[in-house]
Amino acid sequence: MKLTESEYLDVWALAPARTLPGLIRRAALAVVGVIFLFSPYTLLLGIVVLILNALHLFAPKLSPAGASSAFHQHKYLRDALTCGVSERRLWVRSARLDASVSWQMLVTWRERGGWLVLSPSGVPPVYLLINRLKEEGLYERVIDLARENANEFKSGGPSRAS
Repeated sequence: MKLTESEYLDVWALAPARTLPGLIRRAALAVVGVIFLFSPYTLLLGIVVLILNALHLFAPKLSPAGASSAFHQHKYLRDALTCGVSERRLWVRSARLDASVSWQMLVTWRERGGWLVLSPSGVPPVYLLINRLKEEGLYERVIDLARENANEFKSGGPSRAS
């Protein structure tokens, strides 16, 4: 598989992907901000709400050190990747890369943008399409292995692996 820049951004961008409920909330917040502009008592609050709303909208695009820059810096992402898992190992292979580790080396995992991303120590992340795992009947087993060996990204709990 060839991970595209847009797929990479869906997984790694700081701001979550824009969803319809999120866009509706942003629009409602903008309307409230505009309404606040009509009263001298809430004028300052309206300006703050509109500025924060605009910053949330444009900040990911303004950050040069964001996920887009990281995508272009990772040489291994220029090649088609073969990522996989077995009961004992996780691996990433391409024309210029051949890396594998045991499940005990898994640090974190996350589901985002239709991908299951397994991030082991010492090798690039392993990207697995969630739909494909489910079609092949492997999703539950892979998630169980991930949960046994690492915390979900940003779960905040103590590490399960020793």
